[in-house]
Amino acid sequence: MSGRAAPVVLAVALVAAALAALPAAADEALLRRAFGAFLQSAEEMRIEAIPDLYDGGYARITATGRRLLLNEGLRVDEAMIRLVGVSLDPAALRAGTLKVLDFRDSALQVRVLLRSLQDYFNAGNAFDDIRLWAEDGYLLGSGTVLFRGQPTRLRMKGFFAASGTTEVFFYFDTLHAGALPVPSAVIRDLERQLNPVMHQRLWPVTFKIRSVRLDAHALTISSQGEGTGPGYGGGQQPAYAP
Repeated sequence: MSGRAAPVVLAVALVAAALAALPAAADEALLRRAFGAFLQSAEEMRIEAIPDLYDGGYARITATGRRLLLNEGLRVDEAMIRLVGVSLDPAALRAGTLKVLDFRDSALQVRVLLRSLQDYFNAGNAFDDIRLWAEDGYLLGSGTVLFRGQPTRLRMKGFFAASGTTEVFFYFDTLHAGALPVPSAVIRDLERQLNPVMHQRLWPVTFKIRSVRLDAHALTISSQGEGTGPGYGGGQQPAYAP
């Protein structure tokens, strides 16, 4: 290559790179707006996207967020959504709506700290001033519940379960009001008020939950089958129609 040609080639390359960056930046703004309606009220959100060769197409989109709502009630401390080989409706995207037409692969991981679970249980009208902790994959707690018309101290032990559906449920293993075991009918009623803990009824794309893991700090929900604990791989099915 001649000495004169090299600067010309370099200039063309720089202009092409600059032009390519403009739609990428615009895409990120559109994706952030669309995912913002999905990852609601996020205190922090990050979008990483690799556009494909056609409008609305992406080789990969990864959206992460902190302190957000995926559905009403449960505050999620960390969430990661990944879509691979995904096609989005371009018109809906420009209007600020996430409409997924097709995708090749997907992944979901959600982390909920115990303090956020505690807030969820206390807000569910079943309990008051409940305190939660975890041992060996079980959720334990103590608090106050209205039992036979009277505020009563309650002790509980339970677990989270998923069986490859789009929902996560909580089940009581043991439940005592004072020194007495709580009747099964009352337990079922409490579970109705709490469940499902997480659902995907209004999500623009859904994920099969294959892993539920509870440790001393948080509940981790994932579409990848890596969970351990009493509710992993199935657990009990709901005793009622959710």
